[in-house]
Amino acid sequence: MLVNKSLLRRVLPVLAMVSCTTFVQPGRAEYTLFSGVTPKNQLSYSLDFGKRSISDSYRLVLPGQKMPLGTVQLNILYPENYNGVFDEKQITVSAAGKAIPIAGVKWQKEKRNLQIDLQDRLQTKGDINIVLGNVRNPDTSGLFYLDCQYRSSPNFPIARYAGTWILNIK
Repeated sequence: MLVNKSLLRRVLPVLAMVSCTTFVQPGRAEYTLFSGVTPKNQLSYSLDFGKRSISDSYRLVLPGQKMPLGTVQLNILYPENYNGVFDEKQITVSAAGKAIPIAGVKWQKEKRNLQIDLQDRLQTKGDINIVLGNVRNPDTSGLFYLDCQYRSSPNFPIARYAGTWILNIK
């Protein structure tokens, strides 16, 4: 098969650029192609600013159907290259427009884990909204993968994977 070389020279750079682009998609803050995270595991989010080295608020959405047994604890794990700073006092959780009481928040820097303990077990099929307020964004721009894990019971020691927020900090 003969390929027109001039057409190939024009199309290949466009394809390369599009394949690494983040798109806005209805129902999802952003959608990243070739991220390594399957689309069904990419979680929605929004940022107030999304720029490096400034204070920001993260609105993280977790579909309730990802946790069929409910949850008493949410863990947000972040990568080594994420050097943002969380404000443990500015974290809220809500579902169906109602605030969910939080028993405590622990930021374990050495484990790169933000642990949110709920006062009561939360079980919903609707979205759970986690707001991380007054976050100091990382000094560098890039895509940062924040994994969400949850525990269904305080007696069950293993956390289950719920999905990944792929934050785009510019």
